[in-house]
Amino acid sequence: MKRNSAAIKLIARENLSGRYGTPMAALLLMVLCSLLPSMLIVNTMSTATVLGIVTTQLLNYMVSLLVAVVGAGYAKLMLNISRQEPFAVKDLFFAFSHHPDRFIIVHLILLVIQFVFALPFDLPNYLNKNMSDNGVLLLMLFGSLANMVVNMILGLFFGLADYLLLDNTEMSAMEAMKESLRLMKGNKGRLLCMDLSFIPLMLLCVLSCYVGFLWLTPYMRAAGTVFYMDVTGELDAPRPEPAPQPNDSFSNPFWALLGSLQTGGLMVYIIPLISEDSNIYQIYSLNSNFCL
Repeated sequence: MKRNSAAIKLIARENLSGRYGTPMAALLLMVLCSLLPSMLIVNTMSTATVLGIVTTQLLNYMVSLLVAVVGAGYAKLMLNISRQEPFAVKDLFFAFSHHPDRFIIVHLILLVIQFVFALPFDLPNYLNKNMSDNGVLLLMLFGSLANMVVNMILGLFFGLADYLLLDNTEMSAMEAMKESLRLMKGNKGRLLCMDLSFIPLMLLCVLSCYVGFLWLTPYMRAAGTVFYMDVTGELDAPRPEPAPQPNDSFSNPFWALLGSLQTGGLMVYIIPLISEDSNIYQIYSLNSNFCL
């Protein structure tokens, strides 16, 4: 049975009820895994030469691929929650021990597609050192909008690839992408409607200085997971008796501190790579379907 976005979101909310602490803590850790290496690259790499620019971008792409593997682990966390199975923050690193090369290949292909579409906005910034601040901001605006549109389109075709790789440890990257294409036939409209239905909440999160994304992102990822289970027919299959659920608390004081933060977060963030001798920017996002 194909469920509409309202039904899928209702199931997602029920799955997350009383279990928000772990997904929120895992999200914070995932953001740190992306933010800290990026800041290190910004502060250590010189962008005064073409070689420096290329090296900086390559390092940023490498970080993006590693974060994508962590993002697949976040999908595993959401699968465990949705299936009433034991879950923990350590699920973030599940993909690293289950043929991570498959996840890297999938996201490398998606990254190349994104790069091709972003190139028209990046080249003027690289080639014209005397571009005004307004010009840089305009390029950043159009570049971020293009990135969001491309991400959404790619998600409509390949958004299920990570889930398929998680559930089929012997499946190759290309097989997962082909299977995602097959499963999404006739379902793209449903996923698009569900994604668009989150826009009002996104605007509210922006007005809260992005704090609300720490609550909204797990909700969106949980909805994406339920959508995957609906498309594959898992939601209509008889469910086994749920395993005893661990208390959503953390034995480690550090995780207890993170888990206690019931508000706050980050969904899309822009890290300026602007130095005295160059105007370069990099945009990072936590997409509701996959992480790039």
